[in-house]
Amino acid sequence: MLILSWNVAGLSKTLERICESSDLPSICASAKTKQRPQASIDAFFQRHQADIVCLQEHKVPLTQLKNRSEPRQCSSLDNYESFWACCPAESTATMNFGVVTFVRKGLCLRANAAPLAPDIDAQGRCIMTDHGSFILFNVYVPASGGLPLAYKMKFLRALQRAMERQRQERKIPVILVGDLNIALDSKDVYWKDRVVYIDSILQSKNEIATNELSQPPISQWKRDVQTHWQMIVAALYTKRAVPTKTTNTYTGDQFDKYRLAVDVNGRRVYLGKHESSPECCEYLFNFEESYYFDDELQQYVLAQEANVVRLHVLAELMSRIAGVQWSDETLREIASAHATVPNVSPPRQWLRTLLNDGNMVDAFRYFYPNAGGRFTCWNQSTNRRYTNDGSRIDYTIIDRHMLPFIRKGNVESLRCGDASVTLDDPIAEHAALEAATANGRFQPVSFQGGGIQEMSRDAFDTQFGKAHTGMVYTPPSFSDHIAVSLVVDDSILPPYLTLQTDAATRKTQPHKLQKSIAACFAVAAKESAAPYKSQLISRIPAVSDKLRKSSATKRAKATKPSKPANTLINHFRKVEKKRVSKDA
Repeated sequence: MLILSWNVAGLSKTLERICESSDLPSICASAKTKQRPQASIDAFFQRHQADIVCLQEHKVPLTQLKNRSEPRQCSSLDNYESFWACCPAESTATMNFGVVTFVRKGLCLRANAAPLAPDIDAQGRCIMTDHGSFILFNVYVPASGGLPLAYKMKFLRALQRAMERQRQERKIPVILVGDLNIALDSKDVYWKDRVVYIDSILQSKNEIATNELSQPPISQWKRDVQTHWQMIVAALYTKRAVPTKTTNTYTGDQFDKYRLAVDVNGRRVYLGKHESSPECCEYLFNFEESYYFDDELQQYVLAQEANVVRLHVLAELMSRIAGVQWSDETLREIASAHATVPNVSPPRQWLRTLLNDGNMVDAFRYFYPNAGGRFTCWNQSTNRRYTNDGSRIDYTIIDRHMLPFIRKGNVESLRCGDASVTLDDPIAEHAALEAATANGRFQPVSFQGGGIQEMSRDAFDTQFGKAHTGMVYTPPSFSDHIAVSLVVDDSILPPYLTLQTDAATRKTQPHKLQKSIAACFAVAAKESAAPYKSQLISRIPAVSDKLRKSSATKRAKATKPSKPANTLINHFRKVEKKRVSKDA
């Protein structure tokens, strides 16, 4: 069984791109698809061999699902049930998120769009589905820059409680997938975005001064920082955001922007890029210690340590303020041996605790612990995917009890673009760049305008391949994220699950509350044909008896309760029993 998770950053546009891709053989161009536009996404999922597809940021309003005006009628697919969590109707465009899980028919028992807490579930960031032998949480965690950090931590703690509640109540394991908006360690961020701890470098200078003979030689770049840091601090005291204008050289259009400026020896020096607000200008150049107030803990919590600087920012400060140029070789040395991710990060600490104390496993890192440059999200507006300047913030995380049932797939290693392409070191950073760009087939956007370039059939086809646990490099025109995948052994699947009709499940399927016009006509036609069918059956007793028996058999199978996947459930309960007795 293959589970896909993908932040589509707006389902309407993604579906439009999928259907426009005429490279889908005999799908989008067919007359059947023109009459039934939802067939294109159904076929897209099937070509990926997906049994469960978890999408984040669908941005489809609840009202569209209720009146059946959602994009491409995507709520009703031939082979999949869909379960939706949406933002309320009054949400603004910037606060319209939503998650949806598509499940192959017969694989879902029930669903819940409000498994966390009322004030949190209102944003449509989580949908929970019950698959008989495991519970699946599909989430879109708040981004740190979009909402207060206190809210993000509140969401994460509520999610952890909900997962534990399901383990206790259902006695089956949990899978967590989605966009967590957390980069776990240094391998999960672009090498220039790793951070350097300035205070530790300054402290090493004092240690060497007191006991110089016993210390190894200090690197030149560290000497540069020790010599010029006070000069950099003095310049940053003068920082301010200055209004500027930028011009599109292709169209001539002008835009109001801001740029960070500092004073260095009586001259103005600009730092960073043109930004849309003063706050954005100062974001990367604020090195002060900061706290946030946690409402649940009722205390202030450290959010950022002082003097923790991203590597590319430090290089810019040394160049523009101190006049010291570092080579790319020096920067690479710093990134590999001395730069990391911030130690103090409440969301990152939460995820580490979940994986360690929470007894869960990051499935990607389990199979590929040393893979470098394997990111899931890039800044599209600045063409970052084409230099592989991204981060890994999308995950498939499983209860450790499920490890015996998770499969790497029939693959030797990670994909490197085209399935026919093999590299000497497929987990190296250069292999990740090949995968992100489809071996150069995906082309960047021209800054003169025109949008993302159309892709060839070969480029489109690189996303498809054998089912595996890892990453699915969907085209950049579909989303700024790619999909992540998880293969679960078929042995855990129940024979067939009948979808329950409880209130929580019905609420996740608002599209079923309102029948489409086509469905109404179909019901009317069926009702008008009923008398004729009854007469026909009554005239042929033998056929009549056969049909009655067949119908009775089908009804019995449909109402017969499904047997659980005993292998996984018994394994989970056995391990849990040992853990509880050990704790006792």
